[in-house]
Amino acid sequence: MGAQRITGPRRAEELAEELNRPGRTRPTMVVTTARGATRPYIDADRLATELDGLVDVYLIGEPSASWSFSRGMPELTQVYGGAGRVYPVGLEWVHDLRRSKLRFAHSEAEGLIATERLLEDGLKAASVAGVLAMPLGSSSHAALPEIAGIVAGCPNPSQAMVNLVDGRYATIQVGLLCSGVASERLFERGMEVRGVYDERSRRLDVSGMLASPGERLSEVAEGEVLLGRVGSVESASCEIALLPGIAASVPRARVTDDSAEDLRDLLSEGEVVPVRVGSSGASLSIVDVEDDAPVRSLAVLPGGPGWLSLGAPQAPVVILDDVQRASEGPRPLPTVPPKVRLSVPSYLEKNDALQVSEVAEIRNGVPVRPRPSPALLATRAVQVLERPVRKEALQTTQRALESARARMQVALVEKARLEQELRSSTLELQHLEAALAGKHWLLEESRREVERLRRRNRKGAQRDHRETLASADLFADAEERFRFDVSVCWARRIPAGEKASRPLAVYVLGPSFLTTLEETAGVERGKVVDVAVEVLTGLAGTSAGRQMHALRAGLGGNDQAVRREDGAACFRVALQRNAPAARRLHFWRLSESIEFSRVVLHDDYEP
Repeated sequence: MGAQRITGPRRAEELAEELNRPGRTRPTMVVTTARGATRPYIDADRLATELDGLVDVYLIGEPSASWSFSRGMPELTQVYGGAGRVYPVGLEWVHDLRRSKLRFAHSEAEGLIATERLLEDGLKAASVAGVLAMPLGSSSHAALPEIAGIVAGCPNPSQAMVNLVDGRYATIQVGLLCSGVASERLFERGMEVRGVYDERSRRLDVSGMLASPGERLSEVAEGEVLLGRVGSVESASCEIALLPGIAASVPRARVTDDSAEDLRDLLSEGEVVPVRVGSSGASLSIVDVEDDAPVRSLAVLPGGPGWLSLGAPQAPVVILDDVQRASEGPRPLPTVPPKVRLSVPSYLEKNDALQVSEVAEIRNGVPVRPRPSPALLATRAVQVLERPVRKEALQTTQRALESARARMQVALVEKARLEQELRSSTLELQHLEAALAGKHWLLEESRREVERLRRRNRKGAQRDHRETLASADLFADAEERFRFDVSVCWARRIPAGEKASRPLAVYVLGPSFLTTLEETAGVERGKVVDVAVEVLTGLAGTSAGRQMHALRAGLGGNDQAVRREDGAACFRVALQRNAPAARRLHFWRLSESIEFSRVVLHDDYEP
């Protein structure tokens, strides 16, 4: 099923009247065709297919219909020039334009983006309208049996294709499952899925596979680093979501050590950042995340990919179509004058019928005309009498013709004037659209620059957090300085509600520890302090990135673990990963205390 085509001004006016009535039960989407384009950049037919039964989709392709529709709509709610818009049910969108966002598309590339955004807008509007209460369109959704299948691929960001076990195929409408997340971040090829299949729409509803937030967060180890998406950002706090719809508030102290820092200078809404997770996902922290810390993203569905990634920012979409069209100037409009037909009296029409016989007698070789008959004489008499009348009628007709020609000349002059105004208005509109396209590109560039600066500021805050642990000028004794650094780090990293359950274990410093801490280059002192706190609180044992394991007497997996005479076992924990000669921390674990032994390079296996 494709989009419904709107042809002609009258049908466009009727559509505008329908949108301005409050009794609509389903949202309406209107897509237009850009000037000079042979087809819309926004895929209206695909939108109609994917939103079948949820949103009414219309396509306006004619300029006259587009102008008629715009005239019938309230100010700032129109749609034209290749853009698209979703009109929710009710009339709140007339006064609150955020409910009906205008999605522009000036090129094929922008058309793809606008199509996905309109699809999401349509699904949100359908959800608000209650149309999604039975998303599969079945009268008894709960009574339908579940069926399993294998994901064949994701043809676009809003759909996943599934081969069902019985040989049929189905589509998963991502927007009905998890709005705002692309299909490739939820499904991958070969992934097993199960759900309720609707025969009419061929949709598979896999919402039954969604686990509760508690079940998903129970998989997370305390102290693990996960990817989160930034939601709202205020000056002193922000929202970060580890899963769609599962957001936690993060105070300023967990983002930066500067108590006066405005978080809006560090974070952008929608940005993906690595965060360290506290117990049960209740507390999140950004400031103590190391650059080389192992990081992963949670999957929305079992067996699926992580829903977030730290990919490179997309290249800007440069909009040139309108700029090029503006430089070429307007196209000439046809100026063929209309044909004018004037009526002529019947007695002035040419009569091809022969009135008098041309037969003549030949007498002595000389043609002799026949003697006129009485009927012919009567006809000629009538013609002589009608001659003044016919002359006057001809003059009247000639005057009418001259008057019509004069009116036509005035109309042609007015037409030429209107055509000139239209060309000027069209050129002005093209220049305005070109300027708008340029400002749109500059806005995108500015937004990317702001995000880059915020990332740099956030990295600086993390670096400052580590540098504040430097306390060389506070203590003359190296051990007192280290213990102070550990205490400060523990106070900052462990939330107030967890300090009772995460106390610092009793520890001592081995004879070689402080020496190797100062002499081993290539690792920051603050990083060693961070890892020491993780060892003392038990976080290192649950963090996959720390790779904590017992130090063995040899390189073989079956070699004996290294132990001292007092029964202490030696352990090895990673300070760095994916770096040449990645540094390690060796420590001894006794029954009730920890002894930090040495800071070493990767290939140093001495306790």
